[in-house]
Amino acid sequence: MAEKKNNAALAAVLGKRAPKTRRGRKILRDREPKITEDSKTALIIRGSKCSEMARQLLQDLHTVRQPLSTLFMRRHPEHPFEDVGKLEHMCNKFDHGLFLFASSSKKRPFRLILGRLFHQKLLDMQEFSVDSFKTLRSFPASKNEPPQGSKPLMVFQGSPFETDERVKRAKSLLLDYFSGPRPRKVMVQGMAHAIVCSCFDGTSSSSKQPALGTTATPPPISVTRYRIELLKSGSKLPRVELQEVGPRFRLMLDRTREPDRDRWKMSIKVPKAAKPTKVKNITTEIMGKKKGRIHLGKQDFNQIHTVHHSKAKQRKLTSDLASRKNDGV
Repeated sequence: MAEKKNNAALAAVLGKRAPKTRRGRKILRDREPKITEDSKTALIIRGSKCSEMARQLLQDLHTVRQPLSTLFMRRHPEHPFEDVGKLEHMCNKFDHGLFLFASSSKKRPFRLILGRLFHQKLLDMQEFSVDSFKTLRSFPASKNEPPQGSKPLMVFQGSPFETDERVKRAKSLLLDYFSGPRPRKVMVQGMAHAIVCSCFDGTSSSSKQPALGTTATPPPISVTRYRIELLKSGSKLPRVELQEVGPRFRLMLDRTREPDRDRWKMSIKVPKAAKPTKVKNITTEIMGKKKGRIHLGKQDFNQIHTVHHSKAKQRKLTSDLASRKNDGV
């Protein structure tokens, strides 16, 4: 009886009717908030008008993220920047936190929209113009595709990823989409491919970057993917070689929808149970190396045995006797 009430209350919060089958109850339990959330899944969908190149890009991005993605190649008439309700419904129906939308038009011939949801509602999204696209099939090394579901190594090159707020948002979206599963530990042999995102504005590092909301166009972001090969080197450390396997494309930011400040704070909030417990006098470096500090009591150096312990003790005794003799005089 208590379980039925909990299911009904959960269904009311989620805005759905109470489940009547065992499978429905299991789905609702899996969608309950967790201290450590599962890996995000993505819904990949095409627009009502989509060119062959845009469809090929969606298929390649689906291949890169398998099995954490679902590819829908049916036409989707609603554009996310005009009406996002139908897209939110589809993401919630199949339990997806990310979505990828590609479309083509006369004004925007090759467009890609990347967005994410929070609490079943749109959090933020960005629209990119795509060019310099090369498919997976155009690379000879793509025949030896990395294992499905392997953890990619993400590399971001360029100062705009740290200085330009719009490029920072793009970095967060790309990291959410390409990072895949997030295990606690990863073997070196498990790093089968690397995704490199480069962004260079052609200006010096001392120049001031445009602030958020300005009309200045942010620099383009180039995305390339490599397969990592660990070869013998005659030592303990292997020799690393990179072979480009694709896809390769360049993104230029066009439109963006920023998240609400309060909802953004809620989305990045880490629960107390997930935070590591702080141990007194132990610090952890960036690379995970731990350092500890030990507190000792007051030490009597006269009692510590050293190489010249007997001579030091004799000098101490002589000085004490001399001081007592002077006090007696």
